Amino acid sequence: MKKLVFILLFLLQVQTNAQTTILTLDNVPSNTVCNEVWSEQNLDLSFVYGTSDDCAAGACYFGVEPTFVWLYPSRLSVDLSALQNIQKVEIDVISYCSYFSPQCTFSHLMDSTGMIINTVGNTINNPGNSINGTLETIIIENPTEGFLSELAISSCEGNVHEIRIYQNILSTDQIELDDRAFAIYPNPVIDMINIDVSGNLKYEATIYDLQARIMISTTNQSTIIFKP
Repeated sequence: MKKLVFILLFLLQVQTNAQTTILTLDNVPSNTVCNEVWSEQNLDLSFVYGTSDDCAAGACYFGVEPTFVWLYPSRLSVDLSALQNIQKVEIDVISYCSYFSPQCTFSHLMDSTGMIINTVGNTINNPGNSINGTLETIIIENPTEGFLSELAISSCEGNVHEIRIYQNILSTDQIELDDRAFAIYPNPVIDMINIDVSGNLKYEATIYDLQARIMISTTNQSTIIFKP
């Protein structure tokens, strides 16, 4: 009878749950001032001065409406430090950039050091004297999938209607791989191997001969029959 090497590889099933945080901007204090912080969905927001990364640096002029906010020009800062595994952010905006440039509304994502790692600008440019502009959704991805500290939205003349923050929350059941987690029998093996596992543990089983050649490879099969 040939001697066999039996390797059992356990694979944990990881489940990804999508979670979305929606900022409607419906309850922004009407008397707020630049650098004053308010909260929505347990996130801190504030109007701050624009920087050289925006269409106008050093300005903090904004307006508060019942269902949206104006930036002309200013930055809207959202503190993201309380959220993990952010995949992307969607921002509903209307931009009136005709007096400035084709792009005057920008969104920036900052990493843990405050460095901008992605910037996306508006693609729809409404006339500056129009009453009802066209709403567009700016989508900005997290290119590193790492920790984010801030979302900054700036405009020389535009309004922000809603912000949606998408997270990927990873979860998995903790499994102790001890003697109770699996059983392999009989021992010694003649022509069949039985594998019993606890719970919903997924696994791959591979049988090699002494020359390291694969004889059988299977997934989640409780009984393996072979000819030694």
